[in-house]
Amino acid sequence: MGEAIGMSTEELFNDEDLDYTPTSAALVNKQPTLQAAELIDSEFRTGMSNRQKNKAKRMAKLFAKQRSRDAERALNDSTDGEPEEKRRKISNVVINQSAVDSKVLIDNIPDSSPLIEETNEWPLESFCEELCNDLFNPSWEVRHGAGTGLREILKAHGKSGGKMGDSTLEEVVAPVRETCAQTLGVVLKHMNETGVHKTVDVLLKLLTQEQWEVRHGGLLGIKYALAVRQDVINTLLPKVLTRIIEGLQDLDDDVRAVAAASLVPVVESLVDLQTQKVPFIINTLWDALLELDDLTASTNSIMTLLSSLLTYPQVQQCSIQQSLTVLVPRVWPFLHHTISSVRRAALETLFTLLSTQDQNSSSWLTPILPDMLRHIFQFCVLESSQEILDLIHKVWMELLSKASVQYVVAAACPWMGAWLCLMMQPSHLPIDLNMLLEVKARAKEKTGGKVRQGQSQNKEVLQEYIAGADTIMEDPTTRDFVVMRARMMAAKLLGALCCCICDPSVNVVTQEIKPAESLGQLLLFHLNSKSALQRISVALVICEWAALQKECRAVTLAVQPRLLDILSEHLYYDEIAVPFTRMQNECKQLISSLADAHIEVGNRVNNNVFTIDQAHDLVTTVFNEVTSSFSLNPQVLQQLDSKRQQVQMTVTETNQEWQVLQLRVHTFAACAVVSLQQLPEKLNPIIKPLMETIKKEENTLVQNYAAQCMAKLLQQCTTRTPCPNSKIIKNLCSSLCVDPYLTPSVTCPVPAQSGQENSKGSNSEKDGMHHTVTKHRGIITLYRHQKAAFAITSRRGPTPKAVKAQIADLPAGGSGNLLVELDEAQKPYLVQRRGAEFALTTIVKHFGGEMAVKLPHLWDAMVGPLRNTIDIHNFDGKSLLEKGDGPAQELVNSLQVFETAAVSMDSELHPLLVLHLPHLYMCLQYPSTAVRHMAARCVGVMSKIATMETMNIFLEKVLPWLGAIDDNIKQEGAIEALA
Repeated sequence: MGEAIGMSTEELFNDEDLDYTPTSAALVNKQPTLQAAELIDSEFRTGMSNRQKNKAKRMAKLFAKQRSRDAERALNDSTDGEPEEKRRKISNVVINQSAVDSKVLIDNIPDSSPLIEETNEWPLESFCEELCNDLFNPSWEVRHGAGTGLREILKAHGKSGGKMGDSTLEEVVAPVRETCAQTLGVVLKHMNETGVHKTVDVLLKLLTQEQWEVRHGGLLGIKYALAVRQDVINTLLPKVLTRIIEGLQDLDDDVRAVAAASLVPVVESLVDLQTQKVPFIINTLWDALLELDDLTASTNSIMTLLSSLLTYPQVQQCSIQQSLTVLVPRVWPFLHHTISSVRRAALETLFTLLSTQDQNSSSWLTPILPDMLRHIFQFCVLESSQEILDLIHKVWMELLSKASVQYVVAAACPWMGAWLCLMMQPSHLPIDLNMLLEVKARAKEKTGGKVRQGQSQNKEVLQEYIAGADTIMEDPTTRDFVVMRARMMAAKLLGALCCCICDPSVNVVTQEIKPAESLGQLLLFHLNSKSALQRISVALVICEWAALQKECRAVTLAVQPRLLDILSEHLYYDEIAVPFTRMQNECKQLISSLADAHIEVGNRVNNNVFTIDQAHDLVTTVFNEVTSSFSLNPQVLQQLDSKRQQVQMTVTETNQEWQVLQLRVHTFAACAVVSLQQLPEKLNPIIKPLMETIKKEENTLVQNYAAQCMAKLLQQCTTRTPCPNSKIIKNLCSSLCVDPYLTPSVTCPVPAQSGQENSKGSNSEKDGMHHTVTKHRGIITLYRHQKAAFAITSRRGPTPKAVKAQIADLPAGGSGNLLVELDEAQKPYLVQRRGAEFALTTIVKHFGGEMAVKLPHLWDAMVGPLRNTIDIHNFDGKSLLEKGDGPAQELVNSLQVFETAAVSMDSELHPLLVLHLPHLYMCLQYPSTAVRHMAARCVGVMSKIATMETMNIFLEKVLPWLGAIDDNIKQEGAIEALA
């Protein structure tokens, strides 16, 4: 048999294992008994591995023991002809019985002791052995699945499992190696220190092999060993560091990637324990940057390790053997890397170098300052990630603070015009590559490495778009959002740069051309253009610059009058030239078609250039009048009407584009005027676009920007006479309450279904909805939860694509998490309410603890109706009911403002809010369903900002209402407050 299995059987079993003596039980039953050797031979199959043969031997022995036990039990049990396979293992027990009963009852129950006896090994051992065997399967998918399964089992059962079998990392693909290394890491977590070091010794031997796959696998094992056994890092790190450094210099980039990644979790220990080797590692990493490109696997790991090491001051002091003037430019290519984590690591490296250097850093920074400014700014224009944009801003501000102002101005002024043009780039057009600073990465011919399948050595020149080419295929709403975000961040960078240009130290009187005056003329040039993007971009820069530097007379005098003129202008901007031209051509074609039908309209329209209003009149009023006055052939009339519908669609699209551009131009111009703190005598041109944006703008970034500007405007108008603040606050509060799905109406607490929903069948919903809400009875919160649950369970087909967060999500607030199914008819209400919520929360935060004093109208809108309507000492629901729906709706709207504003209020005002808790609790027993619902939401907000006070009153006053079986209104109010 030894020849059959290809090894010596002495290692598996000996003659004693094969010695088997038949028992008397076996003879009595006269059952044929197989010898252990025969059982083993029967289990062996061709092609079985050693591990599978070991398993077969154990299963044969276990089977033999089981046969023996079954035979013994057969002597003691009376079966009376019952088939063997139907017999159950039972034991006799005494049953618990009544004390007065003299009979003793005995019953048979299944006996589980043999089962316990058989569990002499780990329950998952056999399964894990199968997985271990699968690690050698020819299919990589099977190997990968086996490694993943072992990893997860050992995570949960690492303490209870047996020893892990040895496995050799052979030439397999990377996912399998990674998974097996993770599994090994789980095992190492439960091994003693001696076992860990022996395992690492084996892994170190793999690093001496010629195949890159073997070295790669060995380093993967070391990576996870270092990560999971930080407790033995003092002895483990010195043992493996030399080999890891060799891995950093390996010809294969996959090996270099794992070598760098293995040191990232132990950077702190590396700096503390192996300080003498850190300089060599740092220089190795700097040199490795010359080897990397977009297709190199080690880019991310090397950049991350480099940035992590440079955060330690002692590393910077002793490790940099070359000038940073030479080293830092090696980071430029990675600012434009296709992987976001690489771009982030490159920025973190730059920030670390800038922030840890002293004020003498200008010695290395000055020569590369122009290129650094250009790379960071164009990186900002091309970036789409919010996290990375914030990091860009942090690096930019640190750069401006560390560099000398004179050098910054000298480096930036020649490029200000080009940077403004990049910021103004239309979203649908690719950027002219001549405007971008080319990133020159050194290409090196690699030897001894490998080329991945499908990897091309010739890099294609890609077109670049503002906010990144990867977002160009997004839907228009998302694309507009990311583009506006990139523009706003670019404006922040240029605004900070404008502060340097306007610094008094670089604008001395003796200068013939002052940088500040040149800046003013540059901004004025773009404000005079007919491009909406140019006007928007310059206005944004002015806003950001004014927020950082309050006074610069030269620029203010140049741009402020022009900004006021823009607020009263109505232009057809360059951006709508294409749809506007198409509209002109289609209008003339429609007139020609009418003329062919012998209908002349030349005396009623302008044949030269149509405005949007004239074009709209042509396809509506004029067309209907002239066609109705003639008796036309029905076929001709149908052709003319088809042409009219086409023109009308073009007119509508052109008008929508123009309306968006017009509103944004006026909005950002108004924001710039407010930021300059140079308000004109008449405020309507400033207030109107801001309010329109808050009510209608779908882009949340623009809407929020207008909200912030509105808060600044209110601050500047607090001492103005006459003061517009009360009217503004009133309009915002009204806008906050326009959405009936979130601010219920007293007369109709639950809005009627839209026509589309009705068409889907209201009967089915009535069958699924068990809770009804009327004007005075019901719980709106319960109704909405049931409706949302019904909508989910009754939906058929695939789940619809989620709405983009920036469109559908409300700002943080008590009502922002309510699930509402929106259609196009409800969308304007959502947008208007969201803008008002942005504005009110921003205003409350802006004024802080002075809000109640400086904005008494807002405070009164919050608590005025609450105080005036609710008498906490003599609450009379009947009298409130007799007053009608007007006071109740006013109270609902007031509670909506209360809910929205209270969340953002300064802690100094919280005691004032607590004083109104009794009024809120009394509203929970208001006869109107809508009032009870809003009061419950306000109680929920108060429980977050004044938990103890709210809960004390709730437990004392409201909780007992749950037992008021004679008063349903109190019960419903208490239940809704709890919900």
